[in-house]
Amino acid sequence: MIKEADLKRFYFELDEETPVQVLLNRHEDVGEGWFDMHYELELGVVVEGRMVREYFGHKMEIGPGDIWLCNMWEPHGFEIVEAPCEVVVFVVDPKYGATSHFLNKDISRAFMASPGERPKTLPDSREKMRGLAKKVQVQFSEDDDPDWAKLYFFQTMLSLIEKWEPQSPMTSYGSRTSIQGALRLIFRERRLITTKEAASACNMSVTKFTALFKDLMGSTFSDFALQYRIKGAASELKNSDLTQEAVALNWGFTDASHLHKHLYHAVDKKC
Repeated sequence: MIKEADLKRFYFELDEETPVQVLLNRHEDVGEGWFDMHYELELGVVVEGRMVREYFGHKMEIGPGDIWLCNMWEPHGFEIVEAPCEVVVFVVDPKYGATSHFLNKDISRAFMASPGERPKTLPDSREKMRGLAKKVQVQFSEDDDPDWAKLYFFQTMLSLIEKWEPQSPMTSYGSRTSIQGALRLIFRERRLITTKEAASACNMSVTKFTALFKDLMGSTFSDFALQYRIKGAASELKNSDLTQEAVALNWGFTDASHLHKHLYHAVDKKC
C-alpha cells in the first residue's frame, strides 16, 4: 500500500532541447520495488518479466508488451513478481506533452484519466509493443539521442491510444481537462500566478478551482506552480550563462536570495 512517508521524489533535468528522456531499467530480484512521484509524465513498457504497478486505489499486474502511465505528481509504485524484469521508460516534460502538435490526438487525456481507465495494450498488440520497446533498447544502449526519444515516445503513444476512448468521458476526462487552462498558464508564463488568475483561466470560481485542482493533482495550485518555477530556474542556472539575479527575475522570484531559499527547501525535500 502506498504511504506518503515512503514516497521517493525524483527530479529529472528535462528542458526544451531534451523534453523526453529514455530509461532502460533491469530489475534482477523478485520483490524489488519502491514508491515514488515526480513532476514529469511517465510511460513504461515491460520487455521481459512481470511486475505489479500500484496507484492510490488501483493495482495491476503487467508483463511483456504491457504498458503503464503516470500523471504529474501522481504517487505510484511497483513490485517485481517475475525476474529478471526489463522495462523501457519514457519520462516526458508535461509542458511538451501538453503543447506538442506532433500528433493530431490529445495525448494528455491518456495520462489524466484515472488509472483504471487509462489505455492498455490490447492482447493482439502486445508482441508489436514489445518489439517496439526492444528497438528502443537497441537504440538507447548505443546513443542517448533526444530526437529519437521524441519519435519513439510518440510512436508508442500512437500505438496505445489509436483506438482508445475514456470509459467516462464526461466525468473523468471532462473534469481533468477543465484545469488545462491553468496548466497552460503555468507553462506559458515565467512568473508568480495567483490562484485567482488560474481559476479565471478555467472559467471557475476560486473555491471550485482550488478544490478540483487539489483533487486531480494531489497538490494545491500555488505549490504546483511554485515547483514548476523552481525546476525551471534550477535548469536555467545550470544550462545558461545568466547571473543568479537574472534567473531569479526570469522565473518570478523577487531576487537571488528569494530563489535560493526555495531551491534549498526543494533539495531538502528531495533528500
